[in-house]
Amino acid sequence: MTGAIGGSGLLVVAIAFGLAAGALVGIQPSVNGQLGRYAVHPLQASLVSFASGTAILLVMTVVGGVFPPRFNVSLLAMPWWVWCGGAMGVFMVTSSLILVPRIGSLPWFAAIMTGQVVAAVLLDHFGWLGNHRAAASPTRLAGAALLLAGLALIVYAKRSEQQAIDREMVKAEVKAR
Repeated sequence: MTGAIGGSGLLVVAIAFGLAAGALVGIQPSVNGQLGRYAVHPLQASLVSFASGTAILLVMTVVGGVFPPRFNVSLLAMPWWVWCGGAMGVFMVTSSLILVPRIGSLPWFAAIMTGQVVAAVLLDHFGWLGNHRAAASPTRLAGAALLLAGLALIVYAKRSEQQAIDREMVKAEVKAR
């Protein structure tokens, strides 16, 4: 491998960036959820969220000398689904800014991570969307099953917490009478 960072050094840098990106992805729904509380409608908050990201990307591409976007092939030669990433982002951001303030970050991200892993196992196994094929081995399936079990535990904990809050509210109402 060529370059200043090779082999295990690249892996360490990639993991550090991945942890930082993961933390930002974990924080983003809470930030967007707060923005959603101030906006009149959740779609307005989603628009503002995407506009700020778009503005940053515009500056980065102009400063980096890679604006306007250019492609290696004709736009018509690309598969239709390559244009869906932004729509997927709209679904993710809008649903998170509506739901995270109501259910909390942990249940939301447990569901997100589980959904990502299940989708990744399927994408790799079948080689969908341009991915290299990698069989859904027993080890990979066990990892996905552990995530599903973790999601179930987190949902159970959230329900238990809510039931305890509900019981306390009932007790307070009875005392108030």
